[in-house]
Amino acid sequence: MNPADHFWPFIAFGAMLIAAIGFSIIAVTLPSILGPRKTHNAIKDSAYECGMPAESGRPARFSVKFYVVAMLFILFDIEVVFLIAWGVLYRKLIRPEAAGGIGWTALVIVVIFLLILEVGHIYAWRSGALDWASWRSRAQKEPSA
Repeated sequence: MNPADHFWPFIAFGAMLIAAIGFSIIAVTLPSILGPRKTHNAIKDSAYECGMPAESGRPARFSVKFYVVAMLFILFDIEVVFLIAWGVLYRKLIRPEAAGGIGWTALVIVVIFLLILEVGHIYAWRSGALDWASWRSRAQKEPSA
């Protein structure tokens, strides 16, 4: 086999890299060359808030509860990713150890994993991290008997 034959994959990669860089440069510069010129004025440069004039210059503050719910979503979303991978390999994992599997240890490991995550879920639920309205606002809205 000719030693130069080993370089063909690198040549193909280099050609693709040059084509990608060239396309990105063209895609960025061509609209500014061929497109209409932008006009700047106070109205067009102001923030757009659903057709209404901007009320304040500072952004609105978000409740910490939104960030807590987002972090809990990421946590339990990662749990699903692990469980899908485990579910795909489940039949191979529960084979006996003599056949190359790890036996029932795989099931025990996943049950422990789910129990730990369920403890975190129950803690988040009991601490009120999953409630949108606080307890005080709900108590004020409910009529007293």
